[in-house]
Amino acid sequence: MLAREEQVDPLTLKGSYAGAMGLPQFMPSSFRAYAVDFDGDGHINIWSNPDDAIGSVASYFKRHGWMSGEPVVARAEVSGERADEGLTQGIEPAKTVGELRALGWSSQNALPDDMPVTAFRLDGENGPEYWMGLKNFYAITRYNRSVMYAMAVHQLSDMLVQARGNK
Repeated sequence: MLAREEQVDPLTLKGSYAGAMGLPQFMPSSFRAYAVDFDGDGHINIWSNPDDAIGSVASYFKRHGWMSGEPVVARAEVSGERADEGLTQGIEPAKTVGELRALGWSSQNALPDDMPVTAFRLDGENGPEYWMGLKNFYAITRYNRSVMYAMAVHQLSDMLVQARGNK
């Protein structure tokens, strides 16, 4: 169906042994649901067209709750003996900011107490770092179910924005 719809030779469409395809490594079901013709040339080409690949990932994020202009994470400071009780098991936003606050977590970001977050700790350059993953963080983890992956994507995107001078 994909080859017929996109009018390409099916033998030219390459993927991994597990079926992930193109630059964004979409599974066939993700291609069908989220891939877009971002450059408007009449074809969706996530294999060699970066515009379509990036636009398709953006489409995936949007459909999984991405909110443009909203933050991804909030750095947290922790204190007290119960701070580690706030760490989330898994990636789902299972705690609220208020619950974390009661366990010794705080942030310089103004976050409402009823906001659900994913609370996690990473090994930083200067020791443990505590973070609260917000709605956009969770959207990234829908693409790859790894806290480290989502954080790397976020930090890389921040570096790209800074390199372009769009602070």
